[in-house]
Amino acid sequence: MRRALFLALLLLPGCTTMPGAAEPAPQPAPSPEPVACVDRAQIPAEPPMVGERFNGDAKHDLQILAPNAQALRKWGEDLRALLETCAAAGPPPAPAAPAAGATPSAS
Repeated sequence: MRRALFLALLLLPGCTTMPGAAEPAPQPAPSPEPVACVDRAQIPAEPPMVGERFNGDAKHDLQILAPNAQALRKWGEDLRALLETCAAAGPPPAPAAPAAGATPSAS
């Protein structure tokens, strides 16, 4: 009985390691070529930093801060417009895969 069990244990691993049909090696997907959707000349210049111009006087500092805040806001709006142009020109985004372990919600 022991001998039959021993022979079976010796032969089982051989069955699992028998060569099967050779699978072709996976080929890496070609990486997409980057495409510029915005000309560098269209990118607005960042507003200057003004922190070193503050002196602690609220009225003085506010006169510096308020125009700078408006310039930063305009800069951000211009950048967003460029990004939206690029997003509209590109392919639609792939649907997001559900998170691991997430269950679909019932509607």
